[in-house]
Amino acid sequence: MYRSFLSPINDYSNLPFRLLCQKYGAEATCIPLINATRVVSSKIALDANPKEKNLGIQLVNNNPREIGKACKIIDALVPFVSWYNINCGCPSSRTMGYGGGSAMLEFPEKIVESALEMKKNIDKPVSVKIRMKPNFAETLSLCKKLENVDVDFLIIHGRTAKQGYSGNADWEAIKALKKALSIPIVGNGDIMNAQHGEEMIKQGYCDSFMICRAAMSNPMVFINSKARARVLLEEYISLCNEYLGKAEVHDVKIKAINFLRGSKNAAASRNRIMKAKTIEELILCVDALHGSETSSRQFLWQQ
Repeated sequence: MYRSFLSPINDYSNLPFRLLCQKYGAEATCIPLINATRVVSSKIALDANPKEKNLGIQLVNNNPREIGKACKIIDALVPFVSWYNINCGCPSSRTMGYGGGSAMLEFPEKIVESALEMKKNIDKPVSVKIRMKPNFAETLSLCKKLENVDVDFLIIHGRTAKQGYSGNADWEAIKALKKALSIPIVGNGDIMNAQHGEEMIKQGYCDSFMICRAAMSNPMVFINSKARARVLLEEYISLCNEYLGKAEVHDVKIKAINFLRGSKNAAASRNRIMKAKTIEELILCVDALHGSETSSRQFLWQQ
């Protein structure tokens, strides 16, 4: 069982970002929110790469049979994938609008059936990611049902769907679920770095931990290191060039803004960065605002 997970972050945790987090200590990562229907209809492309370690696939849908079929198709296409997950925790209106994500929490039978279909179609660990239901007893009941069908592990976000990402994750509820269950629990919500996650494991709250927002602004949290924004940005651009052919300006802007979050001149950085029209201009903005050494420019001209 992996101890540290990078959370599957829709529209953010692409291949270069996952590789960057793995370089800095993330034991397992996951391709987020793949719609099973699109897989079955051959309308999906995966950015998986054999160089990734302990890579997971996160499926989203409300049709158990399609979820099972999608697992089988994906496993044939990318046999190096290590584990599979069904997302029953995404609170976005888009995902819930078609019955996926947290909307699945209202249909425990569908979640159980989906897990069974996954296990029937692949010989890889199967997991389910959930959020807390408003009633703890209902959350425990769902977890027990999944335990009874031999789900390999559960990923539990300590907020309800209604909370979204506001308020604090309820780690006491996660701990109570762990005590009541025999399968491994991956705790998710408000983990700031690996040291924090390890402390939660030590105190019996979970068996493993998953980091989301903290990793978005600092992939180095998995080694308990402070963000080195310019270095991280350079490495990210290099990975984009190597694995995607080139770095896309809009994507690099989003990463740069997150990597610089909380740093000096962060607000000014955001405005300048968003106006940049090229990768070169973007890096020069970062250099100018944050007193970069010449390494950034040297790196840039080597691309």
